[in-house]
Amino acid sequence: MAPRRRRGADNDTDGDANSEENAPKNRPPNTAFRQQRMRAWQCVLTPKLIVTIFSILAAVYLGFGAWLTYLAHTVRDIRIDYTDCKRDAPSEFDTLPSDYITAHFAETDSTHDPYKAEWMQDVVEVQYPGFRANRTYCRVKFNIPEELQPTISFFYNLENFYQNHRRYVNSFNAKQLIGEAVDGRTINDSTCDPITHDPRGTGKIVYPCGLVANSVFNDTFTSPVLLSVPDSSAANETYSMSTTGIAWSGMKDLYGNTSYSLDQIVPPPNWEERYKGGYTEENPPPNLKEDEGFQNWLMLAAAPNFYKLYQKNDQDPMKAGQYQVDIQDNFDTTVYNGRKAFVITTVSSMGSRNIWPGIIFLIVGGICLFLDVYFILSFFLWKPRKLGDPSYLSWNQPSAPQGHASSS
Repeated sequence: MAPRRRRGADNDTDGDANSEENAPKNRPPNTAFRQQRMRAWQCVLTPKLIVTIFSILAAVYLGFGAWLTYLAHTVRDIRIDYTDCKRDAPSEFDTLPSDYITAHFAETDSTHDPYKAEWMQDVVEVQYPGFRANRTYCRVKFNIPEELQPTISFFYNLENFYQNHRRYVNSFNAKQLIGEAVDGRTINDSTCDPITHDPRGTGKIVYPCGLVANSVFNDTFTSPVLLSVPDSSAANETYSMSTTGIAWSGMKDLYGNTSYSLDQIVPPPNWEERYKGGYTEENPPPNLKEDEGFQNWLMLAAAPNFYKLYQKNDQDPMKAGQYQVDIQDNFDTTVYNGRKAFVITTVSSMGSRNIWPGIIFLIVGGICLFLDVYFILSFFLWKPRKLGDPSYLSWNQPSAPQGHASSS
């Protein structure tokens, strides 16, 4: 007997065909990717997996933290605060208070104790192009107890100076810095305000304009001079440091020599001591493309306490002994309750001395190790429990044993 055809089978087939023909044109293709039917994997956090993850994290963070801490402690440096030199230093060398000195050396001795230093202040007549002027110098004698291997870097350090202030950050004109002769109206409408035009009312444009250029750090430092050179008849020996190569090479592309004529521009108000009477043929405006100290100053610091590279020596070791640095003391930090210092330091593969990255990694590694030990004790010793079948975590249990499948 022939099987009976199910009633409406032909109608169903025709209906499916018609429904496909009448489907909306913007319907996504019937593929696993477009219809979200792709296979997926979800990590099941078993006790063994959790313990393994925290063991790996603890090993990585503790190892890297120990390495960073070791590198930080291989750096040798000395920092001397000279903020109060004009006010407190005598006219002849006398003891510099030890709380103005911070040093990190592997070797120390009574002969070259880094915490024993001297300072004095002196007024010197300085010859500038086209004029002479009296300048206050702060002279500092300090000790280096061990030979330092290059690279030796010389930084200045400012405290409580907020280069990250919203108005200060924007107070410059990029086109002017790159060398374009920007007109006065554009400068007036720019973020350089209020340092835009000559405050004496001549109508000349300030170059470079803005608060950042006006407040540039203008103390100057000599290269350190070694006094009483050991195994030599010389009275002293200059440890030569260079002010070239101290800025990132790409920074030069942001600066250029100005296209202004001398009768169009005046220096910023705070540059008056360096450019007395304005820019002249004898004392022209600086070539910002070559002024790496200025370029470093315009790499604005994110924190109020910061260091900026002033000079360095990449080639020669710095001998142990007593050194002298002469500082032309121009930058007044007392007007904003700040402080200033200079730092002589070696560098490691991670840069100058900074213990905090290593400490942070060690803290995170310690937390991971603590949690690792806690989970081991909790899962395997204190409250052990049998792990359930993870196949039941799937909503439709595709991999569950057939005998355990739920019946409907």
